[in-house]
Amino acid sequence: MKKILIIMSIVLFLLIAACQNQFVSDDITGGVVGPVEYGEIKEERQGAETVTVKEFYIVANRNGFNPDNLEVNKGDLVRFVLYASNKDFTIVLPEYGINEFLEEDNYKTIEFVADQAGEFTFFSSIYSGPQSEDMQGVLTVLE
Repeated sequence: MKKILIIMSIVLFLLIAACQNQFVSDDITGGVVGPVEYGEIKEERQGAETVTVKEFYIVANRNGFNPDNLEVNKGDLVRFVLYASNKDFTIVLPEYGINEFLEEDNYKTIEFVADQAGEFTFFSSIYSGPQSEDMQGVLTVLE
């Protein structure tokens, strides 16, 4: 009877652990990233000031960046919350001095002030297969 109880406990523990892993995985790849979160505007305190942040949750995978067309206003504080879902990537946005490594299955947050108007291409400089050759997006900064 004790052996059965021990085996049942181990099986239950493994099931709970597997479910927890699934919840984390769903949260990382699906729950955080979506059209509802696209370009969310937030008010945040930084010291004594309240600043407006335009925040984008971006997934990098073999098919590209999602979303890949971002729009902000000149002077906005911009925050990219990036997630590399299935390989290592980089995000390079030369006009803003951004060249960051994105480790597989990890988040990276990048903040900058959009102080230049125009259309700027961002891309990954890591080759991860034929589809990644066109892995790029556009940041549009409106005057």
